[in-house]
Amino acid sequence: MTEMGNFLASRASGRQMPISASSSSALGLGISDIIKHGLVSQKATIPAPEFAPPRSLAERVFHALAEAKIWTSRVGMRLDLVARDRYFRQLDLLHDCDEWFGDDQPLRLESYKSFVRFMMTEGGQSKPSLALNPDGHLLAVWEVSGNRLTIEFKGNDRLQWVVSCANGDRTAGMTSLASIKAHLVPYNPKAWFSLG
Repeated sequence: MTEMGNFLASRASGRQMPISASSSSALGLGISDIIKHGLVSQKATIPAPEFAPPRSLAERVFHALAEAKIWTSRVGMRLDLVARDRYFRQLDLLHDCDEWFGDDQPLRLESYKSFVRFMMTEGGQSKPSLALNPDGHLLAVWEVSGNRLTIEFKGNDRLQWVVSCANGDRTAGMTSLASIKAHLVPYNPKAWFSLG
């Protein structure tokens, strides 16, 4: 039986007949006709393409920086342009592949998001030094008159902080972005965060 005969017989019996691209064109049917006449399920889906994760160091670094910069552009209206450009320059320096060590991870996007949210709410006009730990978490360091504050941004607005005072005292803790200010009050945080 010809392909046209098969098609007509299947329509008469009420059965759905699988139709390939070549046979549908041979029958003069387009995709909309195939769906309209119930020849294939309307719930048929095209599988999403699978992308292999970046493998080389250069690919992983490029991907991490692109994610951070794209996200920043989405919140750019709330972020000072000069500060944004400074963060980008620092991130580029931190991701210089020639200075990379072993299995260190590039920047984690959630860590960077926590840092930017912190700077928009608590950081004022300060200009912290930035570093990356081996896990890809961003660290920011403020130092004034021998008193140092270091904050590691864990992501999801979780922060690990360390205050090292010039007199030798040292205090540390883990907290949320919403609570960090209360923890730092005894150490006069304005000295760090109001610097231009």
